[in-house]
Amino acid sequence: MEINRLYLTSVLLVVYLLIISLLILKRKKLGPHIGYFIASMIVVLLAEMLSTIGKVVYGDQYNSTPFMAGGVIICFFSIVLIYFYKILNTKRLKKIQLGIICLNSVNIVLSIIFMSDFFVYLPYLTYFLTIIFLLLSITLFFFETFNSEKIFNITSYYPFWIAISLIVLYLGLLPLIIISKNAIQLSISKDIFLILLYSVNFTGYAIMLTGIFFSKKENLIMEN
Repeated sequence: MEINRLYLTSVLLVVYLLIISLLILKRKKLGPHIGYFIASMIVVLLAEMLSTIGKVVYGDQYNSTPFMAGGVIICFFSIVLIYFYKILNTKRLKKIQLGIICLNSVNIVLSIIFMSDFFVYLPYLTYFLTIIFLLLSITLFFFETFNSEKIFNITSYYPFWIAISLIVLYLGLLPLIIISKNAIQLSISKDIFLILLYSVNFTGYAIMLTGIFFSKKENLIMEN
């Protein structure tokens, strides 16, 4: 039986909406600057929703790459990198994170300039580099967190849950990006690919959702 991608995407959209709603309702206990992450999730929701609507109206031949490239690769990653910059306290790490943000901006600008089909076909190299920059940012975040008093209440610190969910999402998506680009050569079944893709997405966002209920308002202040 062929997997209904539209059905799975619709369920995922509901998960996005649920996460965004809870983030807004419980934002006071999720740490400072959570507004940046809420904004990034709204971008993902809109990009996926517009893409889905386009496919429903125009069929599978509809090109949703502009929403993926513009919404996710440009806007989502940029906002999330800024979020990690904001929640870092150590000046040295903030400088490194600022450098990562600048490198990501250069990556995007150069890709738009030199890839004439940036918004036509998924820019795999650009996407790959943005994921690497995200993982580097998470590494900085973990380095600071595990060397502070936050480690003693790590499960109640929501940025930790965000970091874990993003690791699951994008470390899981990296091999799938490679597979999708070489699907024909690798003879990968469409259904198997979709099962892997949505399993990674649902697992990552389930972690993000679960963390909201474990999180508490942060009382600890880390010294610079």
